Amino acid sequence: MKSTIEKLIEMLEKFFKGEYDPWQFSCDFPDFCFENYDNLETECKGLGYYLDQEVPDICDEGEPGFDPTHMKEELQKVYQKVKFFINN
Repeated sequence: MKSTIEKLIEMLEKFFKGEYDPWQFSCDFPDFCFENYDNLETECKGLGYYLDQEVPDICDEGEPGFDPTHMKEELQKVYQKVKFFINN
């Protein structure tokens, strides 16, 4: 069974590869982070809090037909920070 962090990383990687509709992702990803806050904190102290502080503002720019370039750039930074959290 995949950990919550593995599911989170999988979501981000699908988005980066273009396998996840940007607008749908901008709705689903913050919801996933919110709904799994406690699991993320249990698996990696501080990660749930970090995502709670960063992700909603980044994903708020999502709307049908928007250009996801900026959101993708910001989420790349989040992705790198998630990798840092789990490797330290």
